[in-house]
Amino acid sequence: MHKRIVEKNLKTLDAERANYFSDVVGYLEDLPETQDFPNLVYLALKDILDVAPTYIERKAFALLLLKFVRHHQGELQKIIFDKEYLYDENVLRSVTGKLIEAIVDQTIQGYEEGHIDTGEPVIQKFTYPYRALDLVDPDDEEAYEEALEEDRRRQSRYVGPERRRR
Repeated sequence: MHKRIVEKNLKTLDAERANYFSDVVGYLEDLPETQDFPNLVYLALKDILDVAPTYIERKAFALLLLKFVRHHQGELQKIIFDKEYLYDENVLRSVTGKLIEAIVDQTIQGYEEGHIDTGEPVIQKFTYPYRALDLVDPDDEEAYEEALEEDRRRQSRYVGPERRRR
């Protein structure tokens, strides 16, 4: 029943964002903690639908939202029972802005840990002279052994200084 708070706003979002937040709402419905204060959970979500980053996993977003609402429950209740909220729903952003900051922090942390695919191409650089091991798949045992043998032969013939680190 409380999810109706966000359903109307989900329809105003672009398709990708709407799918993301529909999944978040689905996770919220399945979590029993949501029933402790459902109106606050869905009001907070409604307030940030248009600005929240969508990089973190949907379930992680739902759990972060629940944790946030539990921690800021008093502040949220104070605002929604204030007369000013009747005239301007944006006053809730003073509290939900902290949730956006938490999501951005978690997004940055995920990016730094390599959990977020940015779509950037992976570039591998090789220096000359190539080692046979540089160009072989280490999971292909037969090819790896052949390349290792080739490197040993080349190394035995080379008498100059080794300039590359292994």
